Amino acid sequence: MKRLISITVLMIYIISSLSLNAATKLKDVYGWDNVKWGMTGEEVQAVLGKEIKKRDAKHDKKESMYSALELKGIIMGNSNFRASFWMDEDTKRLKRIVFVPEGQPAQFEWAETFIGLENYLVEKYGDPDIEETSNDPGTSADRKWDFPSTDIELSYLRLGDSELLLLVFSQSGGPVK
Repeated sequence: MKRLISITVLMIYIISSLSLNAATKLKDVYGWDNVKWGMTGEEVQAVLGKEIKKRDAKHDKKESMYSALELKGIIMGNSNFRASFWMDEDTKRLKRIVFVPEGQPAQFEWAETFIGLENYLVEKYGDPDIEETSNDPGTSADRKWDFPSTDIELSYLRLGDSELLLLVFSQSGGPVK
């Protein structure tokens, strides 16, 4: 009888652990930090306060977006980033946030930054849905997390002595809350 009770308790524990992990993986992301999809520029400024700065608008005609807000000094994965907030041209509401490292990298420093940022994102959002790495002809690595409301893309590229590192949060087709 004691053995049956022990086995039953163990099974309940295992099942509840699996269901907790499943719930974590199904979690949605509705933007970045306290900034949510669909906010106006004024709402983004209100959430981020004096730290966010207005700048001359940059336009992406292909995506029908513009960015006139930038935030510097964001710490993620032990590195400093700046973010550009991209608004829909028609609705004037937030659709995308693009993060780039601040400063100029020492040789291959952004490869290390990529690894630190990837670890930070895995801790926060779980394992990426897509992981691609290539060494031909240069070195590239892409990670992507897909959520109902948000796509998160982390990309690294090295060709010769040049490096590029981008982190992009984009509104996906899911419901915005």
